[in-house]
Amino acid sequence: MSSCSTIDSIFNTDEPEVAVPASNDKLASENNRLETEISALRGSLQQLKDDIARKKAEKARALGAEQQAPTQKAIPIDRLWVTVSFRSGHMALTSDSGKALKRLAAKFLSKDREQTIEVRGYTDDEPIGGYARSRHTPRHPYKTNLALSQARADNVAGALINAGLPQNIVKAQGFGAADFAADNNSDAGRQKNRRAEIHLVSR
Repeated sequence: MSSCSTIDSIFNTDEPEVAVPASNDKLASENNRLETEISALRGSLQQLKDDIARKKAEKARALGAEQQAPTQKAIPIDRLWVTVSFRSGHMALTSDSGKALKRLAAKFLSKDREQTIEVRGYTDDEPIGGYARSRHTPRHPYKTNLALSQARADNVAGALINAGLPQNIVKAQGFGAADFAADNNSDAGRQKNRRAEIHLVSR
């Protein structure tokens, strides 16, 4: 066997081939891809943290504004309690009306109430002194229905105060020929309009 054939036989043996490691370029490319993905994930995580921080700040500002905002006042509850009737051209209370108002004041004082009383006076639409076809002499010194209605409200309020109600919770106001309770074209309707209404108003 020649020396050449001996060398050939050594390299042509049936031993398994050894795996060759991947090139450095391929490893570098894979590392770059992984680093890019990690960087993207970090960016997403930071964005989530920023969003959470922003929402917390917005919620804190909203709560602060709500606490600093002035409390809105509740709308008073207004309820008609009693109606006092008056005769045509009159402003004074009858004896029966005075007694009824005393009982009303006692009923009001019998319970703890967070209410005020508003007395609202009204008239029918007949002018002071009557219509031209039915003139009559007024039984009061007032020149207008508004003034007459105020006098009616004042008399009712005064009776309630004299019966024991605190003056600071009773208010009287006249509205004249307004807010009619009935039709002024009949005697019965005009009688219903000559009135003072006692309203309970929540404080």
